[in-house]
Amino acid sequence: MRKSRKSPRTPGLPAGGPPAAAATVQPKAPAAALPKTEWRRHFLILLGLWVAALAFYSNSFQTGLPFDNTLIVGNDPRVRAVTADNLRLIFEKDYWYPSMSVGLYRPLSTLSLLFNWAVLGNGLHPFGYHAVNFAIQAANIALVYILGLMLLEEASWAWLLAALWTLHPLLTESITNIVGRADQLAALGVFAGLLCHMRAASETGRRKNAWLLGLAVAAAVAIFSKESGIVLVAAMLCYDLTFGRGAPWKSRLAGYAAIVPAFAGFFYLRGQMLDRAATTVISFVDNPLVKASGPAGFLTAIKVIGKYLWLYAWPMRLSADYSYNQIPVAVDAGGIISLVICVAAAAVAFREWRRGKNLVPFAILFFFAVLSPTSNLLIRVGSIMAERWMYLPSFALALLAVWGLGTLARRFPAVPKRALAAAALLVCLAWGVRAYERNFDWRDDLTLWRTADEVSPESCKPSSAVSNLLATSAHPSLDEAIRYSERSLAILDPLSDDDNIPRPWAVAGMCYRLKADSLPDPAQKRPLYEKALADLLRAKRIDVAAGEQLNRASRAAGKPAFLGGLGLMYLELGRVQRRLSLWRDALASLDYGRMLVSMPEFAEEKSQVFQDMGDNNQAAIALLEGMMMDLRSQRLANRMVRFYKQTAPLTCAVQTQGAESSFNPDCPMVHQQICEASQNVVIAYRNFGKPILAEEAARRAVAGLGCPANRF
Repeated sequence: MRKSRKSPRTPGLPAGGPPAAAATVQPKAPAAALPKTEWRRHFLILLGLWVAALAFYSNSFQTGLPFDNTLIVGNDPRVRAVTADNLRLIFEKDYWYPSMSVGLYRPLSTLSLLFNWAVLGNGLHPFGYHAVNFAIQAANIALVYILGLMLLEEASWAWLLAALWTLHPLLTESITNIVGRADQLAALGVFAGLLCHMRAASETGRRKNAWLLGLAVAAAVAIFSKESGIVLVAAMLCYDLTFGRGAPWKSRLAGYAAIVPAFAGFFYLRGQMLDRAATTVISFVDNPLVKASGPAGFLTAIKVIGKYLWLYAWPMRLSADYSYNQIPVAVDAGGIISLVICVAAAAVAFREWRRGKNLVPFAILFFFAVLSPTSNLLIRVGSIMAERWMYLPSFALALLAVWGLGTLARRFPAVPKRALAAAALLVCLAWGVRAYERNFDWRDDLTLWRTADEVSPESCKPSSAVSNLLATSAHPSLDEAIRYSERSLAILDPLSDDDNIPRPWAVAGMCYRLKADSLPDPAQKRPLYEKALADLLRAKRIDVAAGEQLNRASRAAGKPAFLGGLGLMYLELGRVQRRLSLWRDALASLDYGRMLVSMPEFAEEKSQVFQDMGDNNQAAIALLEGMMMDLRSQRLANRMVRFYKQTAPLTCAVQTQGAESSFNPDCPMVHQQICEASQNVVIAYRNFGKPILAEEAARRAVAGLGCPANRF
């Protein structure tokens, strides 16, 4: 490539558009080289970009752990200590372990969370996580700037490219949202890998080998951070088909060979993980395209691309959720217009490529290539649309914006360059301010979901999430929570049980139950309990249907079926059934739910059912069952003491030592109940397909508690 033109001391628009070298074939130098200008000046430009990014993302450090962060950060035991077992589990288990299994494999992203929690000692304090996210973003800003220097050959254009990219509000979901780190790390690998590939092709000897080694490391970072990191090979190909054409492919092949070990290792380890994990089924509510085909499915997927382009041009209404039915699957004007835009973009790219120009074809190819894994055009993915998926494609759009501004400057030389520079800076400022404003939405779950509900009013999930948060807050607003739930159910009600999801129905049932509990008049309570029961039974039918779908998929994949479901829904169902005196139904619901999620509330509620039935013996056994399933539950131990004091005050059930009281396992009545509770737990484990837990419980009952072996 040619040497850089001399540029002004401070970043600004150059006299013309993008240099001619970016638009002509360079057969003798297919890989760009950095302009020979002072690195001190480049560092000052980068420093300015970092300061600007920090200013507009300064409020992101004050946000909490909303959205998926609660499960991925807060519930993952692997990130709490640097141990051999945790490191092994990180490379063996799903990204969402232990909350669920969805087939995602991102060990490097999980390792970065381990670094935050265990090494830096951040725990559940968000500031350190945001600091690491911003550090990764700073590295990506530097890479985008360097790529801009190599593609545009002008520091001013490269500065504008990096500014437009990093300040765009679409990136907030990947920067401010802590688990958006996976997108950042994958992009880090793609940007760095592309840079190394570009340099390696023009070098020889040791320098070439060094760049190839860097490419191999970058490929590992990209693919082990997020599955979409595989687009590194597409990004390399986009460059070779445009800027690299005319050069012998032999000089390029070493770059493609360098990424093979990382990709092969990833797919091997991911395959091992998938073999051990449960089969996953994409929810229709998350992505209605899973059951769409033909023109409607194709045009809807294309329509989503049009929505991304619109959000890039006008990022005023951003949402963390686009679930059913915010983007209806249909042949409509939006899909047709988007298709026309995509076809026109492809035509422009081909025309420019035929004319020997490289920048526009590269940018357009790069956009569609890196978006393709999540576009739902090649494969169906977990969501129909997500703003975080624009983190990488936004680089191509920023590149096109810079090209457009340069073209404008070249075609209208009478326009003052200062005016163009001012317009570019104004766009950067406007996007930065919008990003700053968007960061406030990520402050907590309620703020985030309220915003999503306003921006995506036809999505079923935001209104249900707001309902849940309002109902379970320290100062619940139950009437408002019920209104939000009813809005969510109105969207979901037309769907069959196979296409539905149980959580919004369970949330609605909980809201009605809490509202009934708050009323003093029994006559007012019962209609609300009955309404709660109806919604919870619908949730149960949906939950059962989802389990059947999953087991069908498991059998088709040669994997065993399993019993599963939404555990908290069964707890809520048991509560409502108890209040309606449906005691046997309540016991069945609670027994099933406690096998799905271990919580003391199941034992407490089951004990209360037996107390309502007038059976204090079984009420005590129910609490002891909970203790057998969770040996560390001090809450149940204290509840056990209070129960015996109330129901058997004159017996040996409670022993007191100083100011401390505890139940007495040596008391004949208590010992009998302990053995019966242990027997019930062993039977439950066996019936639920958990033989290892059953054997452990039986061994503990016999060897540790002195229960008769013939009971087990």
